[in-house]
Amino acid sequence: MNEQYSQPEQQNQEQQYIQQPQEAQVAAQAAPQEYSYGPRKLSFLTLVLKTFAGFAGGAAGALVMMLIFLATSSILQPILGAAASADAAVGESSPLFIVVLMAMIFATSVVSSMVSTLLLSYTERDRYTRIATAMSQVFIINVVIFAFVLPIYLTTSTARLELTAFAAFTQVLLSATASALILELIHDSRYTLLAVYTTILGILVSTGVNFFLYYAAGSATIMLFAALPVIWATIGFSQASFSMVYYWIYETWGQDFLATAATFGADYGIPDTSEEEEEITRPDVEGGNFLKQ
Repeated sequence: MNEQYSQPEQQNQEQQYIQQPQEAQVAAQAAPQEYSYGPRKLSFLTLVLKTFAGFAGGAAGALVMMLIFLATSSILQPILGAAASADAAVGESSPLFIVVLMAMIFATSVVSSMVSTLLLSYTERDRYTRIATAMSQVFIINVVIFAFVLPIYLTTSTARLELTAFAAFTQVLLSATASALILELIHDSRYTLLAVYTTILGILVSTGVNFFLYYAAGSATIMLFAALPVIWATIGFSQASFSMVYYWIYETWGQDFLATAATFGADYGIPDTSEEEEEITRPDVEGGNFLKQ
């Protein structure tokens, strides 16, 4: 009976000894591949798709703004017309005007952010897999941004109307920046720095374009309508174009500078183990020399 029970145990042990090296080999092969993972390669078609997806999302937000503007023209048009003709004075903006303006900017920001996020996610469907999660977080961050910008609206409502317009532009800009970062950070934890760089560069370029349009047209209202398509189109373009440039740098020099695991110098709180490794690998010859004496 002992022999009958010992044979299956021996077979199980042999199978475990056989499986363990195989699992160790698989883990050893997977670890270098995971570490040497480089930035993704994008095609020119993806660049075009991301640019048009961002522009379409921003255009959707601008369309919502136009519809609300037309529906509430009896409230908005008199004040905006007076501001365009003779620089609205202090205290000229009514409370109802500020309420309608805040609702319009909030709805516009939410629609443009969610539509742009959805359209951008379909440009790389195999990469963007958590679309529902990303869009939920985009909606939440828009509510948070609106809650923090609300005091600015209330403060600027008693000042010049242009300040209120710039407060609305700030909300739109923050909403687009946060939404684009959420989409990238959720889906690419290895290259969060690349997402930050590409998004911020896109925001800077779009801000420059919008201010150029403002000074060229001489109207803050026109800038508000043109801001969303310009911002989201530039974000889509910059995320794709700068990623392509970074991939070329990675292929040329072989250095993954913007990977999350990349280190520059000695970081605080991480001990330097180089000396300990040298002590471990250094052969112990003191005992042998003592015996030779």
